[in-house]
Amino acid sequence: MKHRIALLADVHGNVSALKAVVEDSFKEGVTDYWFLGDLIMPGPGANDLFEILDSIKVADYVKGNWEDSFLDVLNKRVDFDNATDIYISRLVQYQCENLDESHITLIRNLPLHITKIVNNLSISISHNLQNKNYGGDLSPTNNQKNFD
Repeated sequence: MKHRIALLADVHGNVSALKAVVEDSFKEGVTDYWFLGDLIMPGPGANDLFEILDSIKVADYVKGNWEDSFLDVLNKRVDFDNATDIYISRLVQYQCENLDESHITLIRNLPLHITKIVNNLSISISHNLQNKNYGGDLSPTNNQKNFD
């Protein structure tokens, strides 16, 4: 049996899209799932997203920048003079009204980076960089040093 890994990321609250990708993964014979961040927000999906991922037994999760935004609001790191912060705060309010506490706890405990060993191959998993889950450091026009 072949080991087929699905790398899932950037769902951004879109339940329909996640369902479609999972259905396709069944057709492709995926045997393992890793989630690379940005499950919630700005779309409306909440517990239903976690239930879908639980149903396919996602082996590993890392934190994306939208999870960090969610946690920033929970930790009261918000500038109410900034329109973007107000927008994100409203999204977080909606999520807090709809997410089970266990899912909020999962988000709080997500690592920024993990390393997996598969068939003696070391695979680094992160949403962007090992020490930073946002930004354009990996744009193809950047210097090679960003990729080393």
